[in-house]
Formats: sequence, structure tokens, C-alpha cells
Amino acid sequence: MKRVTEQIGKNTEEAIRKGLEELKVSRDDVKIEVLEEATSGGVLGILSAKMAKVRLTVDKKITDEQAENTIKKLDKILKDIFDITNDKDIKYTIEKGKNQVNLYITGDKVSHLIGYKGKTIESFQSLLNAMLQREDEDNAKVFVEVNDYKKRKEEKLKVLANKMANNVIKFRKPIRLEPMSAYERLIIHTELAKRNDVETESQGEEPRRRVVIKKKYN
Repeated sequence: MKRVTEQIGKNTEEAIRKGLEELKVSRDDVKIEVLEEATSGGVLGILSAKMAKVRLTVDKKITDEQAENTIKKLDKILKDIFDITNDKDIKYTIEKGKNQVNLYITGDKVSHLIGYKGKTIESFQSLLNAMLQREDEDNAKVFVEVNDYKKRKEEKLKVLANKMANNVIKFRKPIRLEPMSAYERLIIHTELAKRNDVETESQGEEPRRRVVIKKKYN
């Protein structure tokens, strides 16, 4: 079943962020439609200003045919990229998942695909998805994992989230976490959504956007 939300913001990016946080998904998991562009008030001032409006659609169920086509195209893209970058010895497997196609890269010399705080792996994933979607919008989304980096990162973030949430309850004060990527913030939001004693929200602008954890008052 598709999940859809429409959001407004002072600009397109703000509207998209609101939608991602409501749906609890990453940017790579949604189809984004810009319904209205933001406009300034011009000489008439703020009364004539127009907010940006977007529609985000999540449809995570992929068919066998969709996965098979995506896997074939992704395999060709990877071979071309690794041939150009002289990374011919990199080992990888591509599998159909429930909601996406999973790309697993392993090896002793693949740390450059992870990068500082995982920034490269996220950029690489976005690049692959952009290339696939440009070729055919019906291609499945691709999730990239390198030497279980994301799995280990996710577990650390879950521990951090609950530790900070416990401190919020203990000291009765909100806690602002350090700036994180949209993917990392999603993990924090999702983990703490399981609790009924705290709530979370994101504040700030990219790349300094961060999660704030607050005590929930029923």
C-alpha cells in the first residue's frame, strides 16, 4: 500500500524534510513531486508570498520483475564505475529485499567507499539511485552496505538514542544531539518512536540539522 503526504514549507527543501520526518523514511525511499514552487512577496510584501508544496509517495513493495531488471542494470553500472576507478577487485553481491534491492560490498580495501562518518557511502547510494531513476522510474530503490558499516552504525545510534532518552527522563530537560545526516536522524526517530515517555523532532538547517529529544507529557 502506498503512503502519501503533502507538505508545505518556506522552500522546497523544508517541505521535503517535513514529509520525510512524517513518513519516517529517507529521501531515497520516496518519489518527490513539487506541486508548487515558493515565491517571494516582491513589492507587495509577505502577503503575496507563496509557500512551496510537495507530495511524497512511498510504495515499498517491489515485484520480482522490478528487482530483476534493477539488479541487471545496477550490475552493469557497478562494473563500469569500478572499471573507471580501477576497483576491479571489489567484491559485491546484489539481492532482492522486501522493499528494495540490496547491494553488499565487502573486502579489505573498500574503506574509501565508506568515507568520513559514512558520508561517501551515502553519496554513492544516492548516485546509484539517481542513475537508475534517470534511466527508468520503475527501477527499484537501492540500499548500499559496505562491510556491515550501516548495521554497526545503526546499533550504536540505537544505544545512543535510548541512553540520551533516559537522561531526558532523569534530568527532565530536553537534549539536542550533534548534527546528523537524514539517515542517522531517521534511525533515532524510529527507535525512540517505540517509547511512550519521550518524543523527538529535528531542528536546524542542513548540514547542521539535529534531533532534539524531549519528555512526552500525555
